[in-house]
Formats: sequence, C-alpha cells, structure tokens
Amino acid sequence: MSSVRLRCLRLSANPENTVPINVGGRTTFPSEALDENQSETTVFGALSYLHATDRFTAQATLFARYATLAFTPDVVGDILYNGIAQFAHKSDSAGGVQVDGVYQVDPHHTLRGGLVVEIDRAASATTSHVLLLAAATGVLIGGDNAAPFTIIDNGARTAETYSVYVQDEWKILDDLTLNYGLRFDLFNGFRRENQISPRINSVWRPTSATTIHAGYARYFSPPPFELIANESVQKFVQPIAGLPGLTSTAAPSVTADTTPFAERANYFDVGAAQKLGRLTVTVDSYLKLSRRLVDEGQFGAPIILTPFNYALGRQYGVELTGSYAKGPLSAYANFAYQVGQGRDWISSQFNFTQPALDYVARHYVYLDHDERYAVSAGAAYLLRGVTFSGDLIYGSGLRTDLPLSVPITTPSGPLDHIPNGQELPGYVQVNLSVSHRFERAPVGPLELRFDVINAFDAVYQIRNGAGIGVFAPQFGPRRGFFLGITKDF
Repeated sequence: MSSVRLRCLRLSANPENTVPINVGGRTTFPSEALDENQSETTVFGALSYLHATDRFTAQATLFARYATLAFTPDVVGDILYNGIAQFAHKSDSAGGVQVDGVYQVDPHHTLRGGLVVEIDRAASATTSHVLLLAAATGVLIGGDNAAPFTIIDNGARTAETYSVYVQDEWKILDDLTLNYGLRFDLFNGFRRENQISPRINSVWRPTSATTIHAGYARYFSPPPFELIANESVQKFVQPIAGLPGLTSTAAPSVTADTTPFAERANYFDVGAAQKLGRLTVTVDSYLKLSRRLVDEGQFGAPIILTPFNYALGRQYGVELTGSYAKGPLSAYANFAYQVGQGRDWISSQFNFTQPALDYVARHYVYLDHDERYAVSAGAAYLLRGVTFSGDLIYGSGLRTDLPLSVPITTPSGPLDHIPNGQELPGYVQVNLSVSHRFERAPVGPLELRFDVINAFDAVYQIRNGAGIGVFAPQFGPRRGFFLGITKDF
C-alpha cells in the first residue's frame, strides 16, 4: 500500500502543570470505547511490450498507481490520550515508464541496460483538533470547559525519479562469471539528490555441486516520497494561529524537523551452495554500512509510517538454509542471525525527546526490525494426489525500550530508558495445510486448499507499544481456518 503519512505530534504539556487534560470537562476515556477508522484503497496497472530476437531482447512497460488513505479519529478519546485528533485524507498518484534490454555480444559477454522514469504526485488534507495551553504555565485555556481548537494543514508536492543502469555479464571461464556495472539515480522531491552506484559480483562453480559467490554494490535509496508529510510543526507550537502566549497539547518538545535524506549504502555479500545428494545446503553472509540510514516508525494512532534518518547505520548477519527432496517428500529449514543498528537521528527529530536525541547522537541503538535469531522449517508429503504440509516460524523477539532504575544523564536532562535496549520474548507459530488438485472437475481443472494458521493458537506479542517508532502493541494472528480455490483458465 502506498500512502501519504499522517504526522501525529507528541503531547508535551508543561511538566509542572498539575491540571489534567480534559475535553469539555471530560478527563477519562475507556480505551475499548475508542472509535477510529482508517480506510485505504490502491489501484495499479501496467502495460508491457516485449520484443525478442536471437541475440537481443527488450521490454518496455508503462505503469500507473493511485492510492488513497482516509483516517477518522475519535476526537474526544484521541485528544485525551494523545493531545491531538486528526482527520486526514491522503492521495498519491504515480506513473512512469521502464525500459530494459539484453544484448548478447558474443559467447563471453552479455550486456544489460535500462532506464526508469517516474512522476509522483502526493496530496494531503489534514484537519487537527487540539487543546490550547498557556505557553508559560501549561494551563488549559477554558479550564474544565476546554474546547478543541482546529488547525488546518493542506498541501501537495510532486517528485521525479530518473534511473539508468548498464552492466556486463562476463563469462571469464566456463566455471567463473563476473557481473559488473554502473547505475545512476536522480531523485527530485522534497530534496534533489543523486548518486552513481557501481556494482560487481562473481560466481564460481569449482565443481558441479558447489557454487561460491561474492559481491559488492553501492545503493541509493530515497525515503518513500508518499510518506513525507507537507505539514508544518510550527503550526502546533507557540504562537498558535498568531495568538501570542498560546501553545497546544500537540506541541512537540523538540521542534526541529529536518526533511529526510536519501540513504547511501555499501553492501557486501559472500556465500556458497553445496549439493549433497538430495540435500542442498546454502550459507550467505552480508554486511551493509549506511550513511543517512532510512528507517520508518509509527508515531501516531493511524497505521502510517514516518521516515527518518540515522546519520550512520550498520547491519550484518548470516543465513543458513537446507532443502531436501525425494519422491513425494520435500522439506526445508532456515536459520538466520542478524544485527541492525543506527546512530544519531538527523531528520524528523520532532518525533523524539531531546534527551533521547542526545543519547542516540553518541550511541548505536538497535533498529526496530532487529530480531537476533529467526528459524523457519517446513515439510510436504504427497499421498494419493493429496498434499499434506506444515511449517513453523520462530523469532527471538523484536526490540522494545529498556527501562532504567537510574536515569542516564544527557546534556538536556535525564533519560529513563535506553531506546530499543532489550528484546521482547520469543515466539513460535505452526501452520498446517492440505490441498488436492482435481484434473477432471466439471468446471475444468481446479485446486482446493485448506489451511490452519497458528494451529496451536499460540498467543504472542510482536510489539508492546514501546520502542523507536512503535505507537501501539501488536500481536501475532490467532488461530484461523482458510479455504482456497484455484481455477485455471
């Protein structure tokens, strides 16, 4: 889903204010009574033309996408919980062309090249309801009869993306192939940025059962344009609507709001695959070093992600996979270890507190999607035309904040937690399935499939509502039963 983000601001009333936030005299609201609605629609299409000869193949594709998102808050409940309630309608229209070609120069060299041009138009219409505060004291304007104040923030922006690449597949020897090339990207949206990115990769097959590969690539990754907001943080801080001495319950404690940058990364990869009879084992390791690492977080009630940058990022890991097939039986298993860290938030700073900004400016912290260990495994068996299968997934847990009994001293004040400083508990989910293909059905060949998701109804938490860019708790799926029908035409 492509959608424009809704930027929700943190409540930051004067810490010495002892008057409870209220809306028309109401100071409490049961969370189960919240009535928020979010609807999303996406329409996309593509039209391609392919031309092929013995030595040359080319494909041209026209593509288009249109997406909308509408969020309706619970005005009273959202203001009491978050200090802000936002009605938002977002839309994103994109279209472009992609052309790719392959030309075999001779038995040793195959050239590939292509280009992409895309135009993206994002529009936002946001109406925010907040409560007004006296900036000096943090006391609500209106006291027990405080009424919401409306802030309107609408805008639209267009982005252009131009990319072109060329590479050569060079078969140096029968068992050694080298791919090398260059890519150029230009992105002109909220920022105008570009980069030339070299890539090189080698594949060596010393035996028919062994494959070894190693490679390097430079990447240029702009933040998702449709997620960058047009609205201004200054509309929510002193002075509100040109009224001196007033601020709002949605005013962030940090007002800096640097526009996100494109990420620039160096990526290294080394791996091997080995066939041992009917068993194939692969191992792959990687290292990614980034400048202006792009990450995303949910900083408000709507499930809309907000891009932000770390000045530096490092991600590395290793993955081990095995697959086996013999007759009616097939099976696989996968183990992965990975670490993802970033340091120094340099954009969208208003989403964080100043003590947290000070700490992360000097320390690497774990990224929200860092999960140290992950395991998946599955097997399938074909018996008299019926396929029985099952799989499981295990995760060691995503990140959450680590509370501190003794706060850390930062230049701007104490910090009572380490952002993403600990892991959530691990979890296991088992899925089962049975399917059968009917070749002589009255309507023609079709396949029936029955799936049980989370067969043992394990209850586990993916996120607990704390951590970097985590606004609300999220849980894994409960046990579900699904019937599918696949028909060939």
